[in-house]
Amino acid sequence: MKRLWPVFRSALFSVDPEAAHDRVLGFLEGLSHSSGGRQLLQLLSAQAKLPSSASKRLWGLDFRTPVGLAAGFDKNGRLLRALPHLGFGFAEIGSVTPKAQLGNPRPRMSRDPSRQALWNAMGFNNEGAEAVARRLAHAREAGWIPSDFPVGVNLGKNKDTPNEQARLDYFEGARLFLGLADYLVINLSSPNTPGLRALQEPRAIRGILDPILELREARSLNTPILLKLAPEIEGEGLGELLSGLEDRVEGWVLTNTLQSLSGDRAGGLSGGPLRDISRLRLKEALSWTSKPVISCGGILDVEEARSRRDLGATLIQVYTGYIYGGPSYPVELSQAWDKTL
Repeated sequence: MKRLWPVFRSALFSVDPEAAHDRVLGFLEGLSHSSGGRQLLQLLSAQAKLPSSASKRLWGLDFRTPVGLAAGFDKNGRLLRALPHLGFGFAEIGSVTPKAQLGNPRPRMSRDPSRQALWNAMGFNNEGAEAVARRLAHAREAGWIPSDFPVGVNLGKNKDTPNEQARLDYFEGARLFLGLADYLVINLSSPNTPGLRALQEPRAIRGILDPILELREARSLNTPILLKLAPEIEGEGLGELLSGLEDRVEGWVLTNTLQSLSGDRAGGLSGGPLRDISRLRLKEALSWTSKPVISCGGILDVEEARSRRDLGATLIQVYTGYIYGGPSYPVELSQAWDKTL
């Protein structure tokens, strides 16, 4: 499949990016409903070649490998039956908001193959937290999610929720997913919800996290809570955030997409243009925090995966790299992670 992927990718890239994404989701979801289809997914992803020695244990969870699917690919949990057969070690669904929302007007996604990049201005389009929670609960009850395949949920706020009330949106998401998701990610860093990134300061974040932590304690749960940050936060500003919040989170996701314009529209840029800055943020962060970091952004080849490992990333996530690298890409990264340079 690796040799044929450039041909399939060219065909997909001839279609509008969002339409192509929807078709791929439909294809993967459809295959997951039969045992033969799931076997085909494993064959396409080369899952049989996953190195068992790359497995990890973190936060009391078993991860098949350190390579996960980043949030944004499966916003609504449509692929919960398919995900464990795609060669990843874990997956993160969402972003999910309390109320369903359509997101920003189309077109809201574009490609730049010359830089192996994607630009998106999706705007947290999703079916809403209750619908996604029901889907995740059903997947767990049906036994579709193996014990060594953690599924995290990325939480956002609705576009029409003022920042002063953002804590209510994140609390509602946590109320529905605590005890259901294997971990939660508080996403304050998407560039596609107006004003969201203004919440990336210690006082506002503590106001969001503290009620969630109280709820977790009241339910006697230990669900890890992570914070996803923007790549533009750097140096002492990043250090202030990490050191000021280290006692409230179990880890960090670095980074979200890079704020960028496409024409006159603001959105987020991922892939090649994000590689160096995401790598730098990882290096900076680990000089300030002892908590695990999931490194995300610009991981487009096995050398970059090894670089993130060697810098100290505990786990990595891919999305754009998966689009350009093809179905076997997660397994290739896991194999590379398992080897020394």
